[in-house]
Amino acid sequence: MVQGANEMKEQVLVTGAAGFIGSYLIEVLLKGGYDVIALDKNEEALFKMPTFLGEQSNELRKIIADICDQVIMDKLGRTLKFDSIIHLAALATPRIAETLPDKTFRVNVLGTYNVLKMAKETGVKRVVFASTAHVYGISPKFFPTPENTPMQLQDTYTTSKILGEQLCQLFYENHNIPYVTFRMFNGYGPRQSLDYFIPAMINKAKNGEIILKGAKTTKDWVFVDDVVDAMIRGLETNYIGALNVGTGIQTSLETIAKKIAEHYGAKFSVDIEQPPPTFMQADTSRIKTILDWSPKTTLEEGLRKTLE
Repeated sequence: MVQGANEMKEQVLVTGAAGFIGSYLIEVLLKGGYDVIALDKNEEALFKMPTFLGEQSNELRKIIADICDQVIMDKLGRTLKFDSIIHLAALATPRIAETLPDKTFRVNVLGTYNVLKMAKETGVKRVVFASTAHVYGISPKFFPTPENTPMQLQDTYTTSKILGEQLCQLFYENHNIPYVTFRMFNGYGPRQSLDYFIPAMINKAKNGEIILKGAKTTKDWVFVDDVVDAMIRGLETNYIGALNVGTGIQTSLETIAKKIAEHYGAKFSVDIEQPPPTFMQADTSRIKTILDWSPKTTLEEGLRKTLE
């Protein structure tokens, strides 16, 4: 976004700002000339952000708040002013979501409702909602998978994200709040937590050995910089609806894990007991047409940056 000399900066509220994607997104938004409000309930993580933002941290406004707190969110809706929202805050790990269903629905559904209600109060011109390719199920009906693939209520996390998407649609239909939903395939990059496959494999390799299950399962791996690029383009489009964010390339877990093991000189083997493989690959034709977006980071380059 290029600002003219007398132009007001566009104001963007980012929820879940101190999380994995949020931490990258904030940096790029600030460099792009946006006025950013970073909202997160994790006070410690939020105030650590200046360590990698450098001088830009002086331009960042921070709010400590829980999106599940209706009283606080209503108050923010009455007092804050911003043009757009990028809603990242979520309980976003399927394995953890399955063990904490109450918390998952509270954060991912009630929290999303509160954010959209705040969007209505402030009259924002756009909401960008972070969803997931998990809404298509573990084995999508179509492959590569386009956005019109039927969604599947297969587990707690998936169901919560489908409901979040539907809330966005309802607020658009009833309150004219424009939105775009990004169904992200397997994002990765530096600073990601051990709850995800690539960091977990790096941790195992550092300890000397990877024994892999699900070796033939494939994912569509998209680097965090490319995810952020898509989201910022989403702020500037009039498109309403869902868009896949992936590379359109499937790569097996075995391929990834072997590369990581080789990098650390760790032992690598495949577990004798292997579950049936599943396959994921995005159809990216719509996002290329709508946003003129395509991933710039190859898997080799993204892994190199992550391992470094």
